[in-house]
Amino acid sequence: MKNVLICGAGMSATDLISYMLRHAEKYDWFVTVGDIVVDTAKRKIGGHPRGKAVYFDCYDPQIMERYIKDADIVISLLPPGMHAAAAKIALQHGAHVVTASYASREMIDMHEPAEKKGLTFLNELGADPGIDHMSGMRSIDFIRKKGGELTSFESYCGSLVAPESNDNPWGYKFTWSPMNVILAGSTGACYYYQGSLRCLPYNRLFENAKKIEIPGFREFEAYENRDSVTFRHKYGLDEIPTFIRATLRYPGFCEAWNLLVKLGLTADNYPIEGSENMTYREWVSSYLPQSDAKLEDSLADQLGIERGGTLHQKLLWTDLLSNRPIKRVSGTPAEILLDLLLDKLKFKDGDTDMLVFYERIQYRLNGRLHEHVSHLVTKGLDHDHTAISRTVGLPAAIGAKLVLNGQIKTRGVLYPWTREVYEPILNELADLGIAYSSTDKRF
Repeated sequence: MKNVLICGAGMSATDLISYMLRHAEKYDWFVTVGDIVVDTAKRKIGGHPRGKAVYFDCYDPQIMERYIKDADIVISLLPPGMHAAAAKIALQHGAHVVTASYASREMIDMHEPAEKKGLTFLNELGADPGIDHMSGMRSIDFIRKKGGELTSFESYCGSLVAPESNDNPWGYKFTWSPMNVILAGSTGACYYYQGSLRCLPYNRLFENAKKIEIPGFREFEAYENRDSVTFRHKYGLDEIPTFIRATLRYPGFCEAWNLLVKLGLTADNYPIEGSENMTYREWVSSYLPQSDAKLEDSLADQLGIERGGTLHQKLLWTDLLSNRPIKRVSGTPAEILLDLLLDKLKFKDGDTDMLVFYERIQYRLNGRLHEHVSHLVTKGLDHDHTAISRTVGLPAAIGAKLVLNGQIKTRGVLYPWTREVYEPILNELADLGIAYSSTDKRF
């Protein structure tokens, strides 16, 4: 029997846990699910005879080692900064590792030791990063096989509330890690456009949103996603003139979110001393110049928006200027904002979420310009089996199965842009109803 350890039982883990338990009898696995909230892990295991829930604190090395030392594979859905800590213990005790997050420098540095021990540390195997990588590389390989020369690669992904559940002015609800949403874009973005390196700092990132039309569906807006430049190299496209990875939102989101950035409310690098003794109105007023005007008017004037206009109403809807007490003790601005928006942008019972992927590639073949477009729209099945749970959890689960069964043979730190990884995972995802539609046309 092989022991599978799943670290984390949060919003993205439901379908991962279900998949591993569903296949446990066939492949002779025992599945341990560790989470700091044991009841959540128990509920997702649902009394399955080949599953067990345990208390797991990723900030306690002794607890981590207690469970990792007996595992054949560790599937980590921990906070991104903690994957490497789990992997170091797995390396010591001879366990494979699968994560759904970007590989950190610490993880990358474990390549040779893992390779020498015959271990596979498979990273970036979720939605974004993950499915986007796999679809992109499948398309790139398809074009190269025909002899095409790529001139432009654009990849977009958005985790969103489905249109039928979109009932608030922001067009957004938390369907995955809420703090990651608050801090999204905080490192700015770099990408290539028509042969030139372009860099956008955080304070301008959300001012740069562009329209993206998903064929046969609807229009979205997109902002550039972190450092696209590194993936230009990883995808083997060092000379391509345009290379962009970006995030999708409903129209109007970026302009409104930019106001929170301009106010400084998304900063996570300093605490607000005594925040627990303040109301949200008092806190926001501390960011505004002293004025005889009403605070609501002062907020609009400071941001240069119309008093009572659409953007002003969006901000007021959040209760930023309410007398609601702040509960966070000496919280950072980002933490204080998060606590407010967790309530206002809550993904409620009965809501449906949605993942949207869109990729557009231009290439030259036989002297003619071609365009290859792929897109995928998938919605959650219910409040537990959400689109984000399926698109993050299922690729990681399938990857873990392939490693355990010896179908992925490459050792060391591995990514999903190799055919050995992407082909079987994309094929099985299609069987599970998560599949791209593609068109290829010549100009």
